Amino acid sequence: MPTQSTSQPENPILPVPAPWQLTGEGYVVAVWMPDDNAPIKNTATKLGKLWPRGRIQLLIFAHYTQSDAGPYDELLHIPQLSRGVVEGYPSIDKIYVSTMASVINGQNNWGIPKQLAVFDYHPATKLQAESIKVNTPDQQPIARITFQRSRFKFPVSTAVIPARLRTLVQDWQGKRFYTAPAASGHACIAKVKDWWFDPAYFPDLSAAKVLAAFKMTDFKMTFPLPDITHLD
Repeated sequence: MPTQSTSQPENPILPVPAPWQLTGEGYVVAVWMPDDNAPIKNTATKLGKLWPRGRIQLLIFAHYTQSDAGPYDELLHIPQLSRGVVEGYPSIDKIYVSTMASVINGQNNWGIPKQLAVFDYHPATKLQAESIKVNTPDQQPIARITFQRSRFKFPVSTAVIPARLRTLVQDWQGKRFYTAPAASGHACIAKVKDWWFDPAYFPDLSAAKVLAAFKMTDFKMTFPLPDITHLD
């Protein structure tokens, strides 16, 4: 059955402090950008459009069936694996979620620059590939993605990755947040059948070469308390 997040504002938005425990499914896609999308110093835009900044980048879609702030969907982009706001660490530069509870608490807890969007998620069937549509709250298209996945599953866990290598660094309202999420579950090989992005809202990865794509199933994730420093 398809699921659609209406992204209606929730009032009031109650604080839900870290740590969070989340479960769900989703996709992780690593891409290689062509030369004309090489890093641009001091800016993430070109001619008013969001512009990818590194050769190897990540796109992640998550369909959280449970979290401390309730179910929600998420689409995010990591522009460079080791050159975020701090050299040697990744940072999220664009992220949309389907609930205001996730927006506000994601910003306050971990400095993640979440924005609200409407998600239309159609899980795969025997006759149909999995599809995701993301629009702004006023129904401007942001992204459309269609995935196909294999049936063979294998276990995955971040336990084999040192915390230093999976630490996100985000700057938000004068603070710097260092967060090392952990996750485990199962994965299977996936394929991007088609995707489209409006570069006014999300970095356009349509010209990228997909290096690897995985469907994550029945995963459990922990977003822990971050380490926080104050920026001068």
